[in-house]
Amino acid sequence: MRKILILAVEQINNKLEEKLRHKFDIELGIVSHNSVCEIKANIKKRWVTICRFASDESLRNIMTMFEINYNIRSR
Repeated sequence: MRKILILAVEQINNKLEEKLRHKFDIELGIVSHNSVCEIKANIKKRWVTICRFASDESLRNIMTMFEINYNIRSR
């Protein structure tokens, strides 16, 4: 299974895990509010940053960034 690492505030972590857990093996890390959050993927045996976002970014925008960038980087 493909692995991703989500570094975000707890509330976003929970929502992203719920949406992505069926396709990915997920590891979570919690950051403080007002920090830069990011999602990393293990592609070809190395961790690659897929997207970075603010802790107050909408879930829809995060998912769009993730899906587009993951498809580009995993080719």
